[in-house]
Amino acid sequence: MTSGRTHIREHHWDACRALLMLLGIPYHVAMSYRAHQVWIVNSGEGTPFFTWLADIIHLFRMDAFFVIAGYFAALLLARRAPGEWLSGRLTRLGIPFLAVLLTLNPLLNLFCELSNFSWGPAIASWQHNSATSGGYWVRHLWFIIVLLYCSAGAALLCRLSPRLRSAQVAPGRDAWMAADLTRAILIGAVAIGLWEAVAIELFYMGGLATQIPQQILRLDELIEYAPWFFAGALIARAPMFKAALYRPSIEVALVGLAALTVHSLFGAQLHPAAGRFVDTIAAVAMTQMLIALLKRFADRPQPAIQAFVRASFVIYLVHLPIVAGLVLLGQHVAMPVVAKALLVMLLTLALSCGAWLVIVRFPTLRLLFDGIRPPVPAPVIGPALPLATRDLGRQSL
Repeated sequence: MTSGRTHIREHHWDACRALLMLLGIPYHVAMSYRAHQVWIVNSGEGTPFFTWLADIIHLFRMDAFFVIAGYFAALLLARRAPGEWLSGRLTRLGIPFLAVLLTLNPLLNLFCELSNFSWGPAIASWQHNSATSGGYWVRHLWFIIVLLYCSAGAALLCRLSPRLRSAQVAPGRDAWMAADLTRAILIGAVAIGLWEAVAIELFYMGGLATQIPQQILRLDELIEYAPWFFAGALIARAPMFKAALYRPSIEVALVGLAALTVHSLFGAQLHPAAGRFVDTIAAVAMTQMLIALLKRFADRPQPAIQAFVRASFVIYLVHLPIVAGLVLLGQHVAMPVVAKALLVMLLTLALSCGAWLVIVRFPTLRLLFDGIRPPVPAPVIGPALPLATRDLGRQSL
């Protein structure tokens, strides 16, 4: 990605976004092999290790993803007109959303049903849920809905107040946040945590956890992740604070560790609102550590990382039907659970990368599943014709 007017590519932000997308593979495999818990696809077996792994990944992954999304949105809106940028977002996200919704997700749902029922009852359940459940169609695509909401909101704000396109955090405030990083991060974490605790609880108390607002419109996830998107945009407009974020903070790490300990030991006993508050503190700390880590190790062009950056969106879109299919096949394979789950992860990554290699070769598939229109080749201009030949050509028209 580029930053400011210098157009310097910030490879670590690209790598961070790709990593968070790719973590969907171990997360969803771990969800399938949790101990004594049933998910959309039923492996019939599990271990506490995968219960823990799924919990840890879920704790920060999508929060950090929306920080990255807000960061890129702020950078791009400084260089493009809001309408142009939003139109690009609609193409980049909307077309793959509809393509996967109509092609891969029905197959995903069929695999899930077959993991629970024999063929006949599975087909009956698949038909019934396809006709009655909005969430059944959306599945892992929910983040696209929320991302489009946030993108539309950002574009609208910049349209209504054009100065926001290039506005920066006041230098004095930016310098204070950079100088007192721990306090600035904790204030932000508490603010987001209180929002998560109160606003989402009011959503549920208002009886809005129903088909349209929750399963289809995903308003609860919008409430949850919009503050993270805003935080990412703020980072992009606060250069001194951003530079400070790149330095690992022992204090922030300790606060995050404390919140993670409370989550692990007492999370089940906490009120949901209190649990969301604690989880937010842990997620903020884990996000800062992730950004600092990737700044150190991925802030330069590396061919392997760049390849995954280009492929990560497609890999995420196609991986879940592959996970469900492999978990279904794994029900009939006798091997240790941990080895089986790790094998499913590796095969899912390999098959998803294979799908990317196929999709990238065909312009129509690239548009449908990656939202990218291949560039139109420039017209080939042949050598100039002799004057007499050009005259004959005009005469023959």
